[in-house]
Amino acid sequence: MNLFKQEDTIAALATGNAKSALSVIRVSGSSAKETVSSIFFTKNNKKIELTDRKILHGYICDGTKKIDEVILYYMQAPHTYTGEDTVEISCHGNPLIAAKITEVLFSKGIRLAERGEFTYRAYMNGKLDLSEAEAVNDLINSSSSKNAELALNSLQGSLSSKIKEIKQDLTELFAYLEVSLDYPEEDIDFLTRQEKKEKMQAIISQVEKLISSYSLTKLAADGIKISIVGKPNAGKSSILNTILGYQRAIVTDIAGTTTDTIEEKIEYKGVAFILSDTAGIRNHTNNTIEKIGQERSKLSLNSADIILWVVDASIPFDDNDKQIVNLLKDKKDKTLVVLNKSDLEQKLSVTELKNIFDFSSYISFSTINKTPIENLLNKIYELLNLQNIEQESTVLLNARQYNLISNVKESLVKVLSLIDKGDSDEIVSFETKNVLLLLNDILGIDTKEDILHSIFSKFCVGK
Repeated sequence: MNLFKQEDTIAALATGNAKSALSVIRVSGSSAKETVSSIFFTKNNKKIELTDRKILHGYICDGTKKIDEVILYYMQAPHTYTGEDTVEISCHGNPLIAAKITEVLFSKGIRLAERGEFTYRAYMNGKLDLSEAEAVNDLINSSSSKNAELALNSLQGSLSSKIKEIKQDLTELFAYLEVSLDYPEEDIDFLTRQEKKEKMQAIISQVEKLISSYSLTKLAADGIKISIVGKPNAGKSSILNTILGYQRAIVTDIAGTTTDTIEEKIEYKGVAFILSDTAGIRNHTNNTIEKIGQERSKLSLNSADIILWVVDASIPFDDNDKQIVNLLKDKKDKTLVVLNKSDLEQKLSVTELKNIFDFSSYISFSTINKTPIENLLNKIYELLNLQNIEQESTVLLNARQYNLISNVKESLVKVLSLIDKGDSDEIVSFETKNVLLLLNDILGIDTKEDILHSIFSKFCVGK
C-alpha cells in the first residue's frame, strides 16, 4: 500500500500562512492543468489556455465571481519538481485569499497535500533520491548559513555521489568474489587476499571520513553552545556585550550583578554561536536569587560545547577561582581560558594558572584596549576544529544517515576481519552483499514505507 495516494491531484500553500506581498499555491498531479484551467479567466471572463513554461496573467474565479488577480505558471510533466504536471498560482499574500483559492480547488476534486507529499512524489518519480529529499527539509530548517550551504550541497547530490562511489567500489569487490565462486576452475586473475584487504581498507577509509563529518555538521545545525563562566566581576558580561556589539548585559563594579543566565545568538563564519552569560560563581552569597543563578551557571557548563572561563588576571588566584577549577576539571578539552583585563598590571600569569589547571587553550583579552573580538571567536572556532568543515562539501546531515553509515563501517570491519582470517569467499560475499543493502537504505532504494513516513512527516505542508 502506498504511503500517499499518488493518483490524486494535490494542492497546498507553498509559502507561509501569514500576510505578505505574495502567496504561492502549488498544484501537482494528472488533473492539475485541467482543474486550474476551469477556474482561470481573463478580465473579460474568457478562458485562458495553459501553456508549458509560459507565465500567464488572469483571475481565479469561483463560478462567475472573481476571487483574486493572479500570475500562473504551468509546468508539464515530467520536467517538474514532482515529475508530474504542476501549476503554481501566485496570488496576493492575504491568507484569506489563499484559503479561498484552495477551497475552490478542493471543490473541484483536488485534495490537500500531506506533509512532505510534493517531495515524496519527487522521490517516487526518480527526481530525487532519499538523501537528496532529506536535504530539502534540512535546507528549509537550516539554523545558520553554513548549515544551509551543507544542505544545499547534499541536495545537489554530493552525499549521493559519495555513497554511489562507495557502492561502486564495493560492487567491484563483490563481483570478484562472485566470479571466484562461480568459476573456480577458470583461468581468471582472482584477487589475492592482500588485494582484497587493501580494497576493503580503502572503502573503510571513505566511510570513516563520512562518519567524522557528522559531529561537525551537527554543531553547524544545532549551533555552538558557549557558556561564559567565571567569578563575579571577572568581566563576563563585558565580554558578552563586546561580542554582541551592544550593551545586552548590565555591567557594574558591584559583584553579583548578573543573577540569571542571559542567552544571545550570533553567527560567525556561517556557524551559529549561542552565548550564555552566567551568574558569577563564588563561595559565599546571602542572595537567594544569586544562589539560584549560580546553580543555573553550573547546569550551563554541562550542556556547553565550549566553556569560556573568564579569569580576572589583574588579581591573584583566589578561593572562587579554585571552586571554578573543581567544576571544570573534567571539562578541560572544551574550556577556553580568557585571561581578562590584560590592560591592567597582571597578578596571575599563564604559567601559574597552567600549574593549577591544565587547560588546552587560552587568550589574553581586554575590552578597554579593545582586543579584536575576532581573536576570541577564532579561538573558539579552532578549538572545535570547525575549520575542517570549510573543506567538506560531502557530509552526513542527520541521525538516520549517521546510524546507517556507522552500521556500514561495522559490517565492513567484520568483512575485513573475515578476509584477514582467510575465510571463504562465500562468507565474505554474503557479508558484502549486506553492506550494499545498507548503502541502498541511505539512497532510499527499496526503503520500507514506515521509514519513508517517518522521514516525510517531518516536512511542512506544501513541500
